[in-house]
Amino acid sequence: MASKSKQKRIQTMNRKETATLAVVIAMIGAILAIFQNRYGQFSDIRGFYGMHFADGQHQWPFSTHTLVGSTQEMHPVEYPALTGLIMWFFSFFVAPAQYAWVDYFRLTASVHIGLFGCLAFYLKKLSSRNLVIIFAISPAVLYSLNRNWDIWAILPMIVAIYLFEKKKFKQSGFWLAVSIATKLFPFIVLLPIAIYYLRNKKVSEGVRYIGITIGFWLAMNLPFMLINFRGWSYFYEFSYKRAVGSASVFEIASVLGYPLPNSNLLFYLLNFVALGLVLLYLMKSSRIISIAEGSFFTMFAFILFNKQYSMQYVIWLASLAVLAISYLSKGRQTKMLILYGFWQVSEIVFQYSFFQNILTNTYAGTETPASPQVTSMDYGIAGLIRYSLAITFTFALAHYLNAQRKQEVITK
Repeated sequence: MASKSKQKRIQTMNRKETATLAVVIAMIGAILAIFQNRYGQFSDIRGFYGMHFADGQHQWPFSTHTLVGSTQEMHPVEYPALTGLIMWFFSFFVAPAQYAWVDYFRLTASVHIGLFGCLAFYLKKLSSRNLVIIFAISPAVLYSLNRNWDIWAILPMIVAIYLFEKKKFKQSGFWLAVSIATKLFPFIVLLPIAIYYLRNKKVSEGVRYIGITIGFWLAMNLPFMLINFRGWSYFYEFSYKRAVGSASVFEIASVLGYPLPNSNLLFYLLNFVALGLVLLYLMKSSRIISIAEGSFFTMFAFILFNKQYSMQYVIWLASLAVLAISYLSKGRQTKMLILYGFWQVSEIVFQYSFFQNILTNTYAGTETPASPQVTSMDYGIAGLIRYSLAITFTFALAHYLNAQRKQEVITK
């Protein structure tokens, strides 16, 4: 739960502020995000429409199938149950046409406007209007908003955290299950929840919460398992077997000329070490850390050494970061927001260099080379800066939050 000082600050702010401005700014930002990438370039949304629904047959996404007029057999979608259902549902609103993938992308991105506004609304309930506005106008967040369907999972995760803070545990478990059934990542939020119950000496209540969450998750996934178990499980098999690379720490090291040995083994080792350090931090804190605070650190540790670094990961980290920052005093918030700004700039530069490097390599030696050209070394340096600033931001946030907690313990 939030500390008493944090609760007082939020209550004071909520009396003075409403979420309206933050929601409006978020929705305007989401609209601009569509105009910035009107055709969905480098977006899974349009790509998956072309692979699975372009023939207008609306075939079940968790099945192996062949599009009408094609001889290529398509594997099931490599997404969890609810995301696949969302993809399939939207396909019924787009008629087959030469550029139907554009219509499909814009339809999905238009719905994201409302989801992004709802996300701002719940972030405001957990933090402050100014912090939410800073999040909502972050260029890296908006640039990656429509890369795929992550916003559908981020929103219920934040709702689950909000309901947990309100002690509505059953509802919280339901929404966390929705989030996990949409994108696997939020299962990591169960770690700070487990430690919260453990440190409060309420182990049985913690087991009940985790059981409720898993129960709801199973209930949501069971129909998909029964319809086509192999199709449903394809995502989990794909994730396990997926190779290390694509914007990850491992690829950046290779691009810079320092390839990491035994990358698959190192992937597991680094993840266990990172999560272990976070769990130690949560266990040894002078005050029991709230779920909103702890979720950022566990999510960061989980994402940092991921096999692939997808650009929309910044939305997960930035939304949880503003929640953690809200626990700081005004002076410490200012310092962290400066670091947040540098980190977000490095994110947008990294994202741009990643995609521009792909275009540079694709059109190298042709009559229409990419402009501007971004070499692999440029991309590698941008990645090094991004990872360095993200780690710096996280360590600084942990330091300031720990200092804040110690100060609160002394002044009690």
